[in-house]
Amino acid sequence: MKRFLKAILLLSLLLTVLAVAGGFAIWHELVAQPGISVSVNGEDLGLHELHAMHWSGLLFGGLVTALVLLVVLPLALVLGLGLPLLIVASLLGVALLAMVGVGGLLLSPLLLAGLLLWVLLRRRKTPEKPQGAAAAQP
Repeated sequence: MKRFLKAILLLSLLLTVLAVAGGFAIWHELVAQPGISVSVNGEDLGLHELHAMHWSGLLFGGLVTALVLLVVLPLALVLGLGLPLLIVASLLGVALLAMVGVGGLLLSPLLLAGLLLWVLLRRRKTPEKPQGAAAAQP
């Protein structure tokens, strides 16, 4: 299992590096070609029009995306998968505890009879007198 998780982690890191490298290559190609424009909702944007305010919007969008991936997604997984599993496990535990309690009540006469037989039939060890005390008495 550890090897599988390491392989998945390694593949995801490799995919991330390839995605960043691909994005860098596309951006480099867009900058190298001056006649290329980006079209968003039918509006053409030239690369020279992307001034500092557009970069701040891009940075804000990246921060929001990181927040969603680091906080919202794990919470959704924990509350969506972990909580129902915890509830089911606790209900099964309560049902098992109830069955053990009912079994104890039903078998209590047999347990009491077994305890009485054990007390009556067990070997009682007599306390041995210390050897020094027996020699001291005349």
